[in-house]
Amino acid sequence: MSGVEDEDVESKEAAQDVHNDGDKSETALRYTLTKPPPVIFTIGAALQHAFMCVPSFLVGSSLAADVVGAEHDSVIRGKLFSTTLFISGVCTLLQTAVGARLPMIQGPAAAFLPVLLTAQRSREWTCTESSTTINSTYRNVTGSGYTNSTSATTDLTSCLTPEDKLREISGSLMAASAVEILIGGTGLVGHLMRFVGPVTVAPTIALVGLSVYKVPIAYSRSSWELALLGVVLTVLSALYLGHISVPFPARIGCRAQHKRRKSKTHGVRIFQLLPVLLSILLVWAVSGILTYTNVFPADPSSPRYSARADAKSKLIQRTPWFYLPHPGQFGVPSFNIGLFVGFIASFLASIIESVGDYFAAAKACEVSTPPKHAVNRGILTEGLGGLLSGAVGLGLSTTSYTPNIAAMTMTKTAHRYIMYCAGCVMMLLSLIGKVGAALATMPDPVLAGAIVVTCGMMVTLGLSTLQYVNMNSSRNLIIIGLALFIGVFLPEWLETYPEDFRTGVKDLDKILTLILGTPMLLGATIAILLDNTTKGSREDRGIDAWQNHVDAGVTSTMTSQTSMDTSSGNTYGWFWLGRLYQYIPCCSNLPFMPPRTGTDGTPTLSQSGGTGDNPLLKDSSA
Repeated sequence: MSGVEDEDVESKEAAQDVHNDGDKSETALRYTLTKPPPVIFTIGAALQHAFMCVPSFLVGSSLAADVVGAEHDSVIRGKLFSTTLFISGVCTLLQTAVGARLPMIQGPAAAFLPVLLTAQRSREWTCTESSTTINSTYRNVTGSGYTNSTSATTDLTSCLTPEDKLREISGSLMAASAVEILIGGTGLVGHLMRFVGPVTVAPTIALVGLSVYKVPIAYSRSSWELALLGVVLTVLSALYLGHISVPFPARIGCRAQHKRRKSKTHGVRIFQLLPVLLSILLVWAVSGILTYTNVFPADPSSPRYSARADAKSKLIQRTPWFYLPHPGQFGVPSFNIGLFVGFIASFLASIIESVGDYFAAAKACEVSTPPKHAVNRGILTEGLGGLLSGAVGLGLSTTSYTPNIAAMTMTKTAHRYIMYCAGCVMMLLSLIGKVGAALATMPDPVLAGAIVVTCGMMVTLGLSTLQYVNMNSSRNLIIIGLALFIGVFLPEWLETYPEDFRTGVKDLDKILTLILGTPMLLGATIAILLDNTTKGSREDRGIDAWQNHVDAGVTSTMTSQTSMDTSSGNTYGWFWLGRLYQYIPCCSNLPFMPPRTGTDGTPTLSQSGGTGDNPLLKDSSA
């Protein structure tokens, strides 16, 4: 059959899927893992996924630049954003093609932000022996320079430069990534997840969002009006305008489908898909108008100067047109024991979130539940992503992005080609230095509005797991309450009165500062310890209901996917796997490779997916 005939048949099938209102469910995918979309639609969906990530990428890279004390117009800001795009693109390709083998976008993980904010308050990074005040934290986090928070008696010759801090972050992140690589490569994920339930997940993820509550305050000080406008516009787009479909042209190349749809308008719910991005663009435009009309002062010493659209314009001039992120771009990585310990906790929290994303992605793709080897391989790939992130000085490791998984459900498209294209788009954009520099010039109040919404969603994402927990149990109330409260007040105590926790041993002080100053680590430690050592039934703890929900909705699609899985070398395997096992049989014994069964060396369906091999559904007394 010719290529044109193939396209026409595919178009007829797609049109039939769209117009069939009786036999199929509305949640049925138009394009599955085994049914690729047309080229034009693939590019459009890839651009949508890439644009959805831009706000999170900007927030992550901007916070990392502010934490290390980079100036507003420092080239470091453009480099960090370009590096974020590049590494996210590379990790997206690796995760989709080699890792869990599910179409998922990879990007900087918010779980690493609390560690960086805690390190920012340390004595070595603030260049002062006096206690760190809230005001100095605000000055640091807004990026006004690492010397602004020093006192008159500070020895400035001993201060760390932004490059020095990035080198410490890089080396510590690379060392800590070995933990996630070990967990994924040895298959420890399933064993660790036996001790993790909703009572642990809820405070851990919620504290990630709560721990950065001071950041939007600092970013909003130059213009709280713009920050509030950003929040209002995001809420309007997501909650009030999300049901509105914007007319979108029919897909090019699908002639048969176009003929059947020429009298029917095709729309895209763009307000529901890109609420944060639309809000950022509109508020940025308002900032530009107010800058042009001189509403914001042109004096750099004015507190409202950071709200100007051209406050960081020199960054574009200083950045080259083309830039390739590379290992050691900020110097040879060094090591910080405190950061190392904090990053280990961040990796563990990221693992918990990522495993949930894998099962959510499988449900969105309407395929069988990820088996052990796929979960192990996905975590291993994310560990390698952390190693790459540290090597290039990104400052944050990568993880799977939940909003993009939701976008697959809304657009009814789930194919690896889309993520391959999205990863390539992000990598290409990162190579154009001016693009990264231009996006990095976003005014602080614009970022503040995006942070309020995204971090607020992080809090509710964690708390949403409590729906499976018996909240009438005093045991659960005490554990969750202690984890949340101690995770908030103890870091604040450390920040206000740091001398109360000094032991006189430099390395021990670093470790204590990162442990006691990281809300996520405190909350997770308290919750997992109390939840696994105090008496409580699995039903009250919500473990059975939570794990059953993870696999909900997959059973109904497994029957229709069985033939496709076996004919395509399985959803979580590769077509060349049988030949590999024939030449190197020992590869099948690796925890992250599908087990070898049968004469041809290919794995069976039961070993490629399904509840029987689900590490989260194993019965455990923990």
